[in-house]
Amino acid sequence: MVERTTFATSSNLFDMELTTSAAPQTTVPETPLLYNKHAVKLPFTFDVTQLQAELAQIPAEAWQVQYEGDWAVAPLRSVAEHPGIIYAVLGGGNDGFYKNTTYLEQSPCMRSVAEQMKSPVGAMRLMRLGPGAKILEHKDDMCTESLREFRLHVPIVTNPDVKFMVDGKRVNMQPGELWYADFSKIHCVDNDGDTERVHLVMDCLADENLLKTINDAIEFDMIEQFLNGIGIPTAEGVIEEDTFLPGVLIHNGTITYDRNKIASPGDLLHEAGHIAVSETPETVGGNVGAAQPTNQAMGEEVATILWSYAALNAIGLNVKSVFHDLGYKGASDWHIDLMLSGQFNGLPLLEWMGMTASPAKAEKLGVPPFPHMLHWLRPVVVYEE
Repeated sequence: MVERTTFATSSNLFDMELTTSAAPQTTVPETPLLYNKHAVKLPFTFDVTQLQAELAQIPAEAWQVQYEGDWAVAPLRSVAEHPGIIYAVLGGGNDGFYKNTTYLEQSPCMRSVAEQMKSPVGAMRLMRLGPGAKILEHKDDMCTESLREFRLHVPIVTNPDVKFMVDGKRVNMQPGELWYADFSKIHCVDNDGDTERVHLVMDCLADENLLKTINDAIEFDMIEQFLNGIGIPTAEGVIEEDTFLPGVLIHNGTITYDRNKIASPGDLLHEAGHIAVSETPETVGGNVGAAQPTNQAMGEEVATILWSYAALNAIGLNVKSVFHDLGYKGASDWHIDLMLSGQFNGLPLLEWMGMTASPAKAEKLGVPPFPHMLHWLRPVVVYEE
């Protein structure tokens, strides 16, 4: 209801492997990482019970102590499958350089983590931090001019007193979740709990698929925080029926979306706009846009487009997330060109609703003009008899 690292080792074998098998290079994908986000949970979950059972089968000799203190690593994918090589080599995700160790081959659930990644996986390791142990502040270099990788984490065992800090912000990862974090930023870990913390950590080539997965996850996170903050609730679920906007339904002012069907995270903003500009948001529901349009509905659609443009500006969202190539009957670029040039068709309507101000009215009120919003939800007007 709407209410208004770099690791050091003395292994001569590893030095030999590097001189005889150089990691192949590739080109940086055209899709950039669009947002400067410290960390985000990705849309994958894994069987915690099975992961923990497989962790218990990793032999003691697999673990190699790193630096000082109780910080150890066990290789799951390594150079030439060697169980003693725990280095992560940039570019190792290319075919043939990294291979599964026997520990990973004997762990089907851990192996499924790598198999579900549609991007090449390089180094894959178990990282164990004992009670009271720390990983000091540092940065990891994960890219060159021609290559980029992302380091992903799947917690297997953790406790509430683990403090995982990335760019000065605490990241609370739960067992079985998959997380991206920007480890080119300063990060550190303190295990202040009484039990160990073990993460499955893998380096993936930053190809188009992984970049889209991360960009989409960040956009969903940004949009959900914004909408919940202004009083439009969202819920992720499974939508079986065909909908006007694929994978999105509104019921009693709540937006339900199916991440596997929605064309773009920005479609949430467009549908939220229908709720925001309605006089009776609690009645907005079903397949918004599917019914035969009335004059009022067409007017509200124009207001919704402007509202979603204002919202993406307030959030810092890429304009193509909302006005993407699959939407607006092929006219997305036309809408973008108009708005970026300051031509806001329908602005008088949104101003009449009391939600924003044109430049002339904004100057009189002493407020910024559109796309600044005076109200994100249409004010309730009480008419006197």
